[in-house]
Amino acid sequence: MAFWRVEFTKKAYKTYKKLLRGYQKKIDQVLTFLVTKERIIDIRPVEGQKDIYRIRVGKYRMLIKIREDQNLIIVVKIGLRGKIYKK
Repeated sequence: MAFWRVEFTKKAYKTYKKLLRGYQKKIDQVLTFLVTKERIIDIRPVEGQKDIYRIRVGKYRMLIKIREDQNLIIVVKIGLRGKIYKK
């Protein structure tokens, strides 16, 4: 069985550290589900972007990239629903 790693981009990690503790715990829980390959109901591909998925965490969205060849999950961006998809 291969082990999955989770990495944050600098921007995503900065945003994560600024979130309220409750949202940090929810994000940690979602990432744990991903790593253990448990089912997450609300994960969808982002339109117009290759290999980027979004996960809903309350009023926030988390954009991730999954690299199966490296057993790696990269948290690309975390933000409010209305602002997350803007560049």
